[in-house]
Amino acid sequence: MRRTAPLHKGSTGLCSIHGNPSKTILQGHAGMDNCKKWAEALIGKPIVAFDRAAAGRNSRVFRARTADGAAYALKQYLVTPERNGLETEFSALQFLHTNGIGKIPRAIACDRTHHLAVYDFIEGAPVGDAVAPNDLDAAVEFVLVLDRLSQSNPAWKTNAAEACFALNDAIENINARLRRLTSLREDSPPFCELRAFLETDLLPLFDGIVQWATESAAREGLSMNSPIETSERILSPSDFGFHNALRRTDGEIVFFDFEFFGWDDPAKLISDFLLHPGMSLDDDRRKRFVKRLCSELRNGHSVAKRLPMAYSLFAVKWCAILLNEFIPEHLARRRFAGDSRDEKAILSGQLDKARRMAGQIANTYRDFPYGD
Repeated sequence: MRRTAPLHKGSTGLCSIHGNPSKTILQGHAGMDNCKKWAEALIGKPIVAFDRAAAGRNSRVFRARTADGAAYALKQYLVTPERNGLETEFSALQFLHTNGIGKIPRAIACDRTHHLAVYDFIEGAPVGDAVAPNDLDAAVEFVLVLDRLSQSNPAWKTNAAEACFALNDAIENINARLRRLTSLREDSPPFCELRAFLETDLLPLFDGIVQWATESAAREGLSMNSPIETSERILSPSDFGFHNALRRTDGEIVFFDFEFFGWDDPAKLISDFLLHPGMSLDDDRRKRFVKRLCSELRNGHSVAKRLPMAYSLFAVKWCAILLNEFIPEHLARRRFAGDSRDEKAILSGQLDKARRMAGQIANTYRDFPYGD
């Protein structure tokens, strides 16, 4: 029952400083001295302190301080043939600020040649596991603001990375990921364990969820193939959650990381928020998030109807995402971001995470756990 189709890819916007980005930057990335030099050119004043601040899967972030006490975030992006996160994020933050959206960093300047951008440095602490009710409400309100902007000013032209506007889009996307994983032929122990997990657990689980989703959609009168109307789509960060948020000293939550920004299905945004491995929410807070958005989004009723199917399908996708490190270029991205752990430790850890998620969804996909 699994279907085949190519991956859906996001598009890019425009950047304020011109240059010709290379097709990929997976190795030979610039050292800190060069990054500091380029940052000074972008900021326009000498930097007196420059240090590593954070690392993601596709970028490195440095904190730059100038003599006047100002702090800036310099982000060095990993650019691949599939997408250019610098272009998307810089343009998205400019677009959102122009439309009065707050609680996000300000885009200051960028250098496409060296894959760098300068943003406000957000002074704050990770939200971590201590998600208070007010924090959850801040996340809901941010999504609602994006929903209103989606209706009032739909000038943004590109889709989110791997946007899915029909349930079959998700199935096709998952198929592409699983085909890539099943095509790996390395014989080391982690890869043998990967193949056993795919054949014994994940592929049969995916088949069962596709069958269940198809039957459930038919009962709800939903089409698996028909995309949702343009008016039902939302401008989505596409990697939204408290793993990409900081709490300022005054308690305000600031959201960051818009590399995947664009139009998407609100049901996908909600599903990813619930499923992201970097999130730590109890069931009550997950239910509150779902209830508020399904009640307050413009098209919340239709979102609520397809959310159980979307959630179960995207859970399989997240299992596949957790296994990305088995693919050489994805492991290279980890190295770019600064992960120097032993390869076997990385692969074994990711496989364990995928096993746990698959086990959880196998027990719950027939009864959406966060509905009324």
